[in-house]
Amino acid sequence: MLKRTLFNYYSSSSSTPSLENNENTRPPKLSRMEFRSSDIVSDPGMCIPIDEHPFKIRDQVKRAYALRGPTQPVGISFPRKWQSGEWRSFQQSWFAKYDWLEYSESKDAAFCLYCYLFFQPGKLEKFGSDVFAKKGYEKWKKALERFDKHAASHFHNNAIMKCDDFMNQRTSVTNKVVKYTKEEEARYKIRLTSSLEIVRFLIEQGEAFHGHDESSTSLNKGTFREMVDWYKNKKKVKDAYEKGSKHCQMLAPDIQKDLTKACAEEVTAVIMDEIRGRHFSVLIDESRDVSIKEQMAMILRFVNDEGKIMERFLGLKHIEKCTSAALKEVLVNMLSSHKVSISMLRGQGYDGASNMRGEFNGVQRLI
Repeated sequence: MLKRTLFNYYSSSSSTPSLENNENTRPPKLSRMEFRSSDIVSDPGMCIPIDEHPFKIRDQVKRAYALRGPTQPVGISFPRKWQSGEWRSFQQSWFAKYDWLEYSESKDAAFCLYCYLFFQPGKLEKFGSDVFAKKGYEKWKKALERFDKHAASHFHNNAIMKCDDFMNQRTSVTNKVVKYTKEEEARYKIRLTSSLEIVRFLIEQGEAFHGHDESSTSLNKGTFREMVDWYKNKKKVKDAYEKGSKHCQMLAPDIQKDLTKACAEEVTAVIMDEIRGRHFSVLIDESRDVSIKEQMAMILRFVNDEGKIMERFLGLKHIEKCTSAALKEVLVNMLSSHKVSISMLRGQGYDGASNMRGEFNGVQRLI
């Protein structure tokens, strides 16, 4: 008997068949261009990878498995294994905590339905995250810790969003808009504002954002996530995270980068308003990042309305060619991208490694 908790808002009239007589043999790939509910393999360890199905029926396969829900056997005896000095086994109670979790009787291993359906070959293997999609997880000693880490991963949450979009692609735009009530919009705004305030603070202090382990069980999830937890001491903020969408928490690394970029653009806009129309000098330095790529750092020096000398950092630019002409082009492009006329340039200062000084001297002459 299968417990169906995933996608419980979808209904399905199909029943789940049992495995074939030979449970250790993966069923052959289908040659016909259709997929029926009777073709579903109940054991996730025996399922054909999605990318091995004919392209024309892959959507049918995904929809059939999504409607069926995860394989969560009830009333069976899970085999015990001798691991790390103790007899251990898969636990029935884990299904209640993780609605994406599947169990394979043939492999005695755990799988993730979301990641099986929307597994991206090449990307997950690179980070060792394909275990829940293809291989199966079977080390029960640290199972809960590993499940939490998987549930918090970018790959897993990306698969969830893809699955939601896939299953709702036929829903009208009007119906989707109706779902976003004023309360949900207010909670979204609170989450976004909290993340933005934390990003601004960390930027001003020059602090690192990430930790080595950002899972829910980590004792130190990194500065950003620890500050989010601190913000949750406020009831309104806590409610916004707990009652809001779990797929839109505004905590992902990509969100942090977008907010950081937005802050940088706002600060740069203020600097440009301050300098526009004034004469200025440029201070250029050469540096290398951790990947040993040459970069050019630019600072603008000018006199403000109060007669004070101001120096503002404009940015870093990767240098593809270390020639005088290429360096001049980078400098001019950086200024023009911010609508600063090079005709207002009145001074130049260059520094860098000895192998670059000759090129910088060439830039000075070209300017």
